[in-house]
Amino acid sequence: MQTNSSILRRLTTASAIYGTIVYAGLIGASSVHDDDDVEDVLITSLLTLIVFWLAHVYAAALAHHGDDSHEDTVTLGTSLRHGFRESSGMLLAVVLPTVPLVIGVAGAIDQETAVLGALRVSTLVLFVLGFAAFVVRGYRWWAWFLGGAATAVFGVAIFLLEAGTH
Repeated sequence: MQTNSSILRRLTTASAIYGTIVYAGLIGASSVHDDDDVEDVLITSLLTLIVFWLAHVYAAALAHHGDDSHEDTVTLGTSLRHGFRESSGMLLAVVLPTVPLVIGVAGAIDQETAVLGALRVSTLVLFVLGFAAFVVRGYRWWAWFLGGAATAVFGVAIFLLEAGTH
């Protein structure tokens, strides 16, 4: 099943997987305070992820700029564009998990339901990313599901570790 591999490869970037895990951990960590409402959880999680994203852009740009394997001179602008492109998955990773939080901010669901919904969506996104990674590599169909499940389980373990350390 190699027909959609270019689309799947774009979905299974390290920054998308990392962004999903970090964002879910931030949601979990920021939701443990009893005095915070779902709006605080959303704002804190998004702002913190943006800070992580900026650090990721900077690191990717600097690493690209310092890479001596390029044939031509690499300009700072080229390196920054590379950093933004390389890190874009971190921002894409927040879109789906943010939906339950926004619904919670609108008052349609309570904070606990919104947070649990965001964490469940994050887990589902990780499953899909893991599944897609195994599809792209040409594994058999049963390995797709095992890869997706392993990715989701590992992600949940990281969410819990991150939330537990805050």
